Amino acid sequence: MEVVASQGASVTPMDPITITPEDVAEAVRRAPNWKSPGLDGLHHYWQSLLAAIMHDSPILVYVHGGYWQELSREISRYPVMPLYRSRIKTIVVGYDLCPSFTLPEIVHQIENAARFVFEYAEKMGSRGVYFAGHSAGAHLVAKLLSNVDFFEDNPGSHRLRGAFLISGIYDLRELVHTSVNDAVQLPHEWAIPLSPLFDCYTHLQARRVRVYILAAQNDSPAFKKQSREFYELLHNTCLMQNMYLEIKDDLDHFDIVECLAEDDNYLKNLMVHDIRKYL
Repeated sequence: MEVVASQGASVTPMDPITITPEDVAEAVRRAPNWKSPGLDGLHHYWQSLLAAIMHDSPILVYVHGGYWQELSREISRYPVMPLYRSRIKTIVVGYDLCPSFTLPEIVHQIENAARFVFEYAEKMGSRGVYFAGHSAGAHLVAKLLSNVDFFEDNPGSHRLRGAFLISGIYDLRELVHTSVNDAVQLPHEWAIPLSPLFDCYTHLQARRVRVYILAAQNDSPAFKKQSREFYELLHNTCLMQNMYLEIKDDLDHFDIVECLAEDDNYLKNLMVHDIRKYL
């Protein structure tokens, strides 16, 4: 294991209840002064237990992986119930996939989703917004975090507290000549502009945003290397004591996040501990 170790958090669980997407949509519609975010017909989806927890509860936004071409929010709901029992609202974000959509379009969709989340958090008086992304989802969260104009233009973004980047992809140059790019269709000249490893994050320092960069011991060497390189970028430029790297023992690229379906697991305990520590 490298670098930080996390501590479990003691929380009071809530009784689980079943909430459908229709329940969530109705709860959002009934929220005081709520107006539709208006996303110009793009197909974005949010899965959340918004109605079941106190209005000011912290929010965690989860972005799934799948190399921007597979998986969906429907099969990425595993964090919702364990975090719900810890009184944390979870929003699972979906996005359109390659090759039907380009990677820049997907990055923009995540920005639209984040805008919705921050508007909702502001209306509810949320005590903090956190983002988590796995694999390609970590790439999308990292690209969002680098967008200084986005944060300056969205007042609710002052509620951003932290991010969990899990087995992420931060340097797209290594993918251009692989089979992954058959669907992504990323031109070589786009690789650097779309790589978080070449972005600037100094604006996050004033916001005191905490960033956890996580990878699995049994991840491929490329994932572990890119996680270390991204940690070094943040460490050398801006975040200092507000960011952490860990290569987690005895896990692989998939079960590092699939364990979130369990009530007592390393990643869920890390998230809950950090979120509750700073409430």
